[in-house]
Amino acid sequence: MQSEFSAKLAELLAARRPFAVATVIRVRGSASAKPGAKALIDEAGRNVFGWVGGGCAESLVREEALRALQDRATRIVTADLDDEVLGVGMPCGGAMDVYIEPVLPKPSLVIAGSNKLARALALLGGNLGYAVRVHAPEADPAHFPTAERVVAEPYGTIRVGAQDALAVATQHQGDLDAVRAGLVGHVNYLALVSRRDVAENVFKRLRQERFAEEAFAQVRVPAGLDLGGKSPETVSLSIAAELLAVQRGKSARMLRDVKGILPAPPQPPALETVQPELLVVGHGRIAEEVARLATLIGWPVTVNSPGASGDDYPSAACLVTSDRDYSAMEVNPSTFVVICTQHKGDHLSLRKALEGQPAYIGLVASQKRSGLVLDYLRGQGAELESLACIHAPAGLDLGAVTPAEIALSVVAEMVMRQHGRSAKPLQSVKTLPRQEARGCDGRFD
Repeated sequence: MQSEFSAKLAELLAARRPFAVATVIRVRGSASAKPGAKALIDEAGRNVFGWVGGGCAESLVREEALRALQDRATRIVTADLDDEVLGVGMPCGGAMDVYIEPVLPKPSLVIAGSNKLARALALLGGNLGYAVRVHAPEADPAHFPTAERVVAEPYGTIRVGAQDALAVATQHQGDLDAVRAGLVGHVNYLALVSRRDVAENVFKRLRQERFAEEAFAQVRVPAGLDLGGKSPETVSLSIAAELLAVQRGKSARMLRDVKGILPAPPQPPALETVQPELLVVGHGRIAEEVARLATLIGWPVTVNSPGASGDDYPSAACLVTSDRDYSAMEVNPSTFVVICTQHKGDHLSLRKALEGQPAYIGLVASQKRSGLVLDYLRGQGAELESLACIHAPAGLDLGAVTPAEIALSVVAEMVMRQHGRSAKPLQSVKTLPRQEARGCDGRFD
């Protein structure tokens, strides 16, 4: 039975199909399934292998498996087999707890191009868990260590499908062929790194090939969110953030505004002349990913956490492990503070950070916890206007779930704050500063 289960599991994984594994973890009273019983539920809610109980118990598990796949999160559900009215309708005299784990195939990101922007996007995409494929005639696998595949062929040979995302960064050497491939393949995200006027020449050619006008609406040009960054790393950050928001059906607005815990303050001025520095408070997977991503875009990073080690933050400029009450935190108006204390002193570190009037404070916490911490600060006498620099919960509304995705949402928000921008899709921003034309074209070589 175990070998058959493993074989079916491998089959679903090889087919790159989403599915859920349901495991009975506890039984109370009478139930037809025993602890350890497993079932595989496919993306349509069908039990394709295994057994976790008959009748309505299985129906409940299938329904919850679909919800787990939609939420991209594990869950434990209880099938009450003893209550025909309020339970699952099968009075067997017991109950069982079932652990449901969604298994989602890696999303696919195809990058057309091999310049510095393409390299930065491939690195970021790989760290975010995408199956990255790079396609460019001159592509060198050594430049793309996180790519699962590097195809050194002409852009006209690109083949993509509806499950793929495609980012075109060819420096206009292959825009026409790459965009055509994306439109033919009906990809779920199609970004063109280009100015609007240059892209219009591509669209003109495709119109001559009888592509419908509405097809061009799906091409995101200029690509990415309006974060204001101009380096290959920050431009790739804006594209990755837009990609995640599109695929998760999210707004990319600040979570602080979406959750509505604090009233939205007037947009603060940009900090273009300030050399930002990041202070990460706390330790854990999210803190590690925030520090790594900030280092990638060139920000010096200090980590303040009793539980941290140099192995966790190899690129941190400074590591503080002795400041248990956060009294030694050094914060100034150029400091961006991200609090990832997992609720162990977040109210204390946030209050200390406010004393230095930093450029940004991001609290990585749930909506409920964010509200409790802000209530505490108000109870300590903090005025509402003094809380304007606090982003709680931290990050942009990208639908982030994993630590790497949450870090992306937070660092994207910090870059947006640094440049005083909107985080709206660049294609919806009517006028862009002339100095950003270089970033839109991806000319970084």
